[in-house]
Amino acid sequence: MDAYVKEIPVAREATSEQAFGAASLQPPVGTDLVPSGIFFRDPGLRPEQQHLLREAYARLLGDGAFPRVLDLLASSDDFVPRAAGLRLTGLAPPTRVAADLRPRSGVACEVTHDVNEQPRLPFDDASFDAVLVTLEVGKLRRPLEVFREVARVLRPQGLVAVSFGPAGYDATWTRLWALADDREHLMLAEAFIEFACAGFSRPTSLTLLAGEHGLAWHEGPPSLEALRGDHAHLVLAYRDAVAPAHLARPPFPPPPIERAKTKDDVRFDEAGRPCCPYCGVRMGRYAPPVTVFEIDYGVSELDVCFDDRCPYYRGSKRWMRAQGHVGYTYRFMLNPETGATGALPDDLHGGLRSCRLDCEEQAAAPVRPAVMAAAGG
Repeated sequence: MDAYVKEIPVAREATSEQAFGAASLQPPVGTDLVPSGIFFRDPGLRPEQQHLLREAYARLLGDGAFPRVLDLLASSDDFVPRAAGLRLTGLAPPTRVAADLRPRSGVACEVTHDVNEQPRLPFDDASFDAVLVTLEVGKLRRPLEVFREVARVLRPQGLVAVSFGPAGYDATWTRLWALADDREHLMLAEAFIEFACAGFSRPTSLTLLAGEHGLAWHEGPPSLEALRGDHAHLVLAYRDAVAPAHLARPPFPPPPIERAKTKDDVRFDEAGRPCCPYCGVRMGRYAPPVTVFEIDYGVSELDVCFDDRCPYYRGSKRWMRAQGHVGYTYRFMLNPETGATGALPDDLHGGLRSCRLDCEEQAAAPVRPAVMAAAGG
C-alpha cells in the first residue's frame, strides 16, 4: 500500500497509471479478466449496511441543496432518496448484467457510457449539483481521470460523495483496491479526489455506524471497535478549493447526548445534595485534582454521578468505544463552587471511585425513587 500512496503527491496532473502503476489498476492475479463494462453486481451489503447508506444519502440530498444529481456507476436507485425537486441522472456502461436491465424508478435521464474505456463524461461543464459514486469506486481503472471529469461537471460548491462497504473481495476490483483494508480504502478514495485536480476541497472521510438514535458516524480512520459491527464508508468533498463554512461538516448527528445539561437542570434532594440531571441519582463527592488524565480543576471537591446505569455514563462509554477508546468513559460533573458542569473522564476499572469522599454516606442514605422523578431523569 505504501508503495502506491507515496507516489500520489506528484500526480496532480498525471495519469492514473503513472500515479499508481499500470498493474495495480488491473484485476488481481488469478482472476478471470472481466469486461470493463460489468460494473453492476449485487453490492454484497447486508440490509443494515444498505440502510446506513440510504440514510446518509437522505441527509445529504433531502433538503434540496443539491437538486441535480449524477448517479455515477450505481446499478440501483435504492440508495438515492426520492426527494421533491431532485432530478437524478444515471450513467451506466453499455454492458449490464441481466438483473440490471430493469427500468429504474425516479431516474429522469439514463446515459450509456463506459468510464473505464473513455473517462470523459458526456455532460457539459457545471451540469450537476452532486455526483454519487456508490460501491463501485474500487473498479475504476482510471480513477484520476474520472474524478477530474467529476470536478468538471460539478457546479461551484457542488458535492461529490464516494461510498463503499466493508473490505472484502470482488473479482472485478482493481488489484490496488482488492489488496487494501478499510482504512486504506478511505485513503485511496481521498487520494483519487484530492490528487485528481486542484478543484476539490480536502476530502472528509466518515465511517457510518448504527447508533442508538439512528445514524451515527466516526470521522477519520475508523477504530477497530467500529469495524466489528455493521458499518459503511463515505468520503465527501466539495467543488471548491475551500469548502464553504456551512458545508464544512456533513449534516450528521452529534454524539448520543444531544444537549449538555447545565446547573439549571440540577435538582437537590431533601438533604440538599445535588442529583444527576440525567438519571436523578444523588451525586457523590470527589476529591480532585487527580483524574485518570491528570486534570487539575483547582477546587477541593467536585460533585460526580457515580451511577453506572446513568444514561450519560453509558452513552459516553458507547461513544468512546466507537472512537477506539475502549477503556474509558465520562461521568457527569458539577463544580459546587462555580456551578460549572461538564464531563469528568473515568476508566472502566473505577479509577474515580478511589478518590470518592462519601462512600459510607451514600450507602447509608439511598436515593428515593421520588427524587429521581423530581430530577427529570
